[in-house]
Amino acid sequence: MASSFVDKDVKRKISFVAYAGAMLVVANLSGCSTSTVENKVEPSAPPQALANEPAQSSVKIIPRKHTVARGKDKHQLEYEQKQRWYHQQWELSQRINEQRQRSQAQATWQAQRSQRAGIDYSERLAQAAVDRLRHRVSYNGAYIPIGYPNGDVPQNIGVCTDTVIRSYRRLGVDLQRLVHEDISRAFYSYPNLPKWGLQGPDTNIDHRRVHNLKVFFARHGQRVPVTGNPSDYRPGDLVTWSLGGDQEHIGIVVDQRTPADPRRFMIVHNIGQGEKMEDILFKMPITGHYRYFPGSRHPQLASAQY
Repeated sequence: MASSFVDKDVKRKISFVAYAGAMLVVANLSGCSTSTVENKVEPSAPPQALANEPAQSSVKIIPRKHTVARGKDKHQLEYEQKQRWYHQQWELSQRINEQRQRSQAQATWQAQRSQRAGIDYSERLAQAAVDRLRHRVSYNGAYIPIGYPNGDVPQNIGVCTDTVIRSYRRLGVDLQRLVHEDISRAFYSYPNLPKWGLQGPDTNIDHRRVHNLKVFFARHGQRVPVTGNPSDYRPGDLVTWSLGGDQEHIGIVVDQRTPADPRRFMIVHNIGQGEKMEDILFKMPITGHYRYFPGSRHPQLASAQY
């Protein structure tokens, strides 16, 4: 009889241990426990020993070992700092390259636009010079007081510079005003021949002198090399020649080729017999070759040594 009671007591203890172990396993699997549980079942003692010992649980709860996150060491921090710096430098170089490419594209576009504008302007100037042939003009270089701006001597008289002045005026360019303003700013950049005896700018005559136009076109236009190649002279170009001493002449290259040489263009000018179109490009010593298209380029400053 006593043996059966002992057997029942042992069975109850074993059942309790199994139940507790199962519950702990379920709790760990569900993640609800904040502690690490280890089920340790002590080896079963003989029934006699179990009967004589007080009832106690063989389950031991061991606290979880908390892992403390360590901070980044200095090597890792230095690496990340260098990585950020290289990335910033790469982004900066990309922006600089993009800006450079945009600037180059803008410059190319402006150059092409300026070239197209120059070609169009030269054609219009050459045509304006050809249109001067419809006017009957007598050569007269007298000093005549005129108005300002857009002043002009009587339409039936003029000299070589008046042909140039009137051709530009046809395109809305007032050389009288432009030359006067430039001489007023830089009086000593312009020549002052002894026979002139100038003390200051003179709106009546300054723009009508070849020497002054040469300096103005060099300062605000383009001075083109003087060559013996007719292909270097194109319609709309301005050419000056020496007539001996301090006398100079000026004319406009137009879009009409001479029968003597298909490569050579004709010149519209007034050299004493009124305005004519003639093949005189290489008939006199050339002293200057210019292109002036207002607004098409930045000034190219030159001294009075034109």
